[in-house]
Amino acid sequence: MEIEKQPFQKCVKVLIDLVLDPEGHDRVYREFYALEPKLKRTDFRGFCREFVPAKLALGCVYWVGCCAHHRIEDKDLRNLFFKEVMDLFQSPKSLEDATRFSESLYASNADKEQSPVLGVLVHLFHRLGLEAIVKSGENDAGALNAGFHFMMHVTEAFKVVFEAQFDVFFYANEELRIADMRKKA
Repeated sequence: MEIEKQPFQKCVKVLIDLVLDPEGHDRVYREFYALEPKLKRTDFRGFCREFVPAKLALGCVYWVGCCAHHRIEDKDLRNLFFKEVMDLFQSPKSLEDATRFSESLYASNADKEQSPVLGVLVHLFHRLGLEAIVKSGENDAGALNAGFHFMMHVTEAFKVVFEAQFDVFFYANEELRIADMRKKA
């Protein structure tokens, strides 16, 4: 059964708007800034320059996960979020943003042994000049940075909202529900 692409495109646009929501970025920056003293050398715009491409990369990861969860096997639909994100970078002015997005997406796939979220966050911390692990001495194994811990919560909350919005879209579409029930049967 061929699944219509147009409803998925609308869903992607809603989810990309979620990723690009500046109010959410401001809240994250303020909390992160309070926890991470070294972030003080990075202003809000600098933070967003790194954070938004990382969130877009995570959106690609989450989209593929949602498709897998709902047994959507169509390759074009699985890659739709990625394609729509790439369309955001059509102008020559967005080359730097596209590069940061590509680097974050690569970080999500670089180590198959670790979580894609962890890869993206470690990369984000590196781009911001921060350390994920804080060591008090040379022989110290280190402890998880409070800011890193906070950002893990942020990405988990983002994932929950992303997946919930995908589910609302999926279950509101009768054609998709019927196709899903047939696959389960």
